Amino acid sequence: MLQRLFSTIISVVVCMVAGAQGTCVINGNIADVRLSDGKKIKSVCLTRVNELGKAVEVATAKVKKGRYSFKYELSADEPVLMYTITGFGEDKGIELFVEPGVVSIETASATEPCNSTVTGTPANDLYTEYKGILARHAAEVAAQVSGLSDRNAIGRVEAKEYIKAESLLIRFLIDHNASPVTPFLIEHTLLSKLTPAYADQILKTISIDLHGHPYYLSLRNQVLARDMRVGNEFPDIDIPLRNGEKKRLGDFRGKYVVLNFWARECDKSAGMLAELQNLYDVVKDGKDFVIISIALDSDKAEWQKVIAENNLGRDGWLHACDGAGADSPVAKLIGVEKTPRIILVEPEGRIVSLDMDIDEVVLRVEQILSGDLYYLDDEK
Repeated sequence: MLQRLFSTIISVVVCMVAGAQGTCVINGNIADVRLSDGKKIKSVCLTRVNELGKAVEVATAKVKKGRYSFKYELSADEPVLMYTITGFGEDKGIELFVEPGVVSIETASATEPCNSTVTGTPANDLYTEYKGILARHAAEVAAQVSGLSDRNAIGRVEAKEYIKAESLLIRFLIDHNASPVTPFLIEHTLLSKLTPAYADQILKTISIDLHGHPYYLSLRNQVLARDMRVGNEFPDIDIPLRNGEKKRLGDFRGKYVVLNFWARECDKSAGMLAELQNLYDVVKDGKDFVIISIALDSDKAEWQKVIAENNLGRDGWLHACDGAGADSPVAKLIGVEKTPRIILVEPEGRIVSLDMDIDEVVLRVEQILSGDLYYLDDEK
């Protein structure tokens, strides 16, 4: 009994120290270490998804007698984010939130890591509770349709229970609106099922303390992107500039922004860049406009070469590229399926135009510079 009490005290002290130092300690136990091919799992990796949606391994741990451990040091002001423990086979892993504290993971079988129980820190406890609601709902539906053979009857039960579950889950997340788990789960499990208006209402319930968190910013962009039309706010997209600096569209509030999406391999894009020089000549003397050309290119060196050879790097004309080509998260977010494309955004971040050709953009910019804010008439 004294030994158990001593162990408990040690665990509490470790948890307190880990939290105070910004350290996340992850202790895992796998009861059955055999993989689907019969081999025993020897190591696991702590993996996160970067801003381009690519999996990045940040640490590796050996599995000894089913046990493994990670000690991850969080940098200053590092937000609570979801990571995955991988090594169980393709597309299999254990999801967890990395935050200061001690995380405990119990896995019954290496063949089913997604069924692991993750506890010990606020975000992980909340996520586990959320998954518990889903599991209970699935069990209730299974019990109600058990014995039914009529597909229509089964469908009615499932539809009724789905509505009930969705309402319950939304209520649960709103009740925990100060946790980063909430915007993450809304975006990845509920958003596609919500109307744009309802999604906007739910977005507004999230605590202001989270408004700088990557998951809130991502959710907000997704909500805005689902209702992109003239007069609405444009998503606050990431803009990785040519000089290595990372900006967001919101950093240019107070200016009109001409966004130009182009691709090096696209002949029309090359022509558009040449015509944009005429637009640049129109706005270069004013302080109210900025042109941002975003290249959907996977070869940053070649992209830089095009900018240099054509003398496009000028004051008031910025160039950006994330190196992901057609898979650029920004392009996918706002539905850029072909290039070139020009979008005009006004100083408050609202959309003036989504699909003008270059001649019309030049005309509209000249109108604005003359004081004719024509787009305001459209709002009325």
